[in-house]
Amino acid sequence: MATSSAVPETYELSGDDARKVLKEAGWKRLLIDSFVRFRTADGFTHVRALSHATVLTAFPALITIIGIATAFDLTTFRNVLEHTLSQLAPGPSGRLLSTAFRQGLQAGGGAALVGGLIGALASGMFAMAQVERGCNRIYGMVRDRSIPAKLTFGLLLSISAGMLLAFSFVFLAAGQALGEGLTRGGVFGDTASRVFAIARWPAGLLLVFAALTLIYKVSPNRHQPGIAWLQTGTIMATVLWVILTALLAVYYQVNDQLGSTYGPLVGVIAILMWAYATALALYLGIAFAAQLEALRAGVPGPRTLRRHNEVVRHPEETSEGAAVVTSVPSPVEPAPTL
Repeated sequence: MATSSAVPETYELSGDDARKVLKEAGWKRLLIDSFVRFRTADGFTHVRALSHATVLTAFPALITIIGIATAFDLTTFRNVLEHTLSQLAPGPSGRLLSTAFRQGLQAGGGAALVGGLIGALASGMFAMAQVERGCNRIYGMVRDRSIPAKLTFGLLLSISAGMLLAFSFVFLAAGQALGEGLTRGGVFGDTASRVFAIARWPAGLLLVFAALTLIYKVSPNRHQPGIAWLQTGTIMATVLWVILTALLAVYYQVNDQLGSTYGPLVGVIAILMWAYATALALYLGIAFAAQLEALRAGVPGPRTLRRHNEVVRHPEETSEGAAVVTSVPSPVEPAPTL
């Protein structure tokens, strides 16, 4: 059975080392080997699991936002939110969201706020735990953190990196609808609206870059190198995520035609597509960073046919030509004959 080759912990590497290895290896080789590492680690299975967990987090989060608008009687915020939802999913799906939004307002915001917040935190925690599992397999590790530690890290990453990803999605994919809602609600004037239309793009890019950097640094169960060393994978994932999110934004613009065919399912399909694209970009980026570090450590390839592929290497042993030390189970001595 093939698995991803284990990447030694070369945490003393610097950004200059990363650029040197990237230049010597070449983009083509790294891209191919990174995809092989991703696929060998059963990456598409982890992508599907993470996208499912992301959707389960998005809906309680939306309920929480509705509960906040209702509980604190934020009239302008409610109007902006309702307009943004109707623009994101026009047609039958937009009417469905508007109806659900109004019913949520009539039901009261206290229960929606508490229930949605608990559901979003719990779902986000398990989603980030799934991120750790996928990252560990891509790095060739067979063991995750203990369950309490994994859930703790998952909760903290969900509050920090998860919120950054959510805001970046709002700026990049829903920014136009949000700007129109803020203008109609009287929050933005003409000048502020034009500034927001331009500033939302760099703001969204910075947010997703910060979120991915935090995930790559904290999520894997290993001593990660410096942030400069992880930037190659972060940049790769950010570019891929922005491209896929931009395609999703185009999808929203042509939603009028699709709404007559798929009806209320259009909004659900869009969320599923974005969740899958986000998970795919995240794991491909970490696979690129892992493979770059593996090349510097002297690992011969992105996958191995060994069942036990735990590699132990100290930073001072990462010079070219150094042998890879592989842990081999000690033979079991036969029991003495009585």
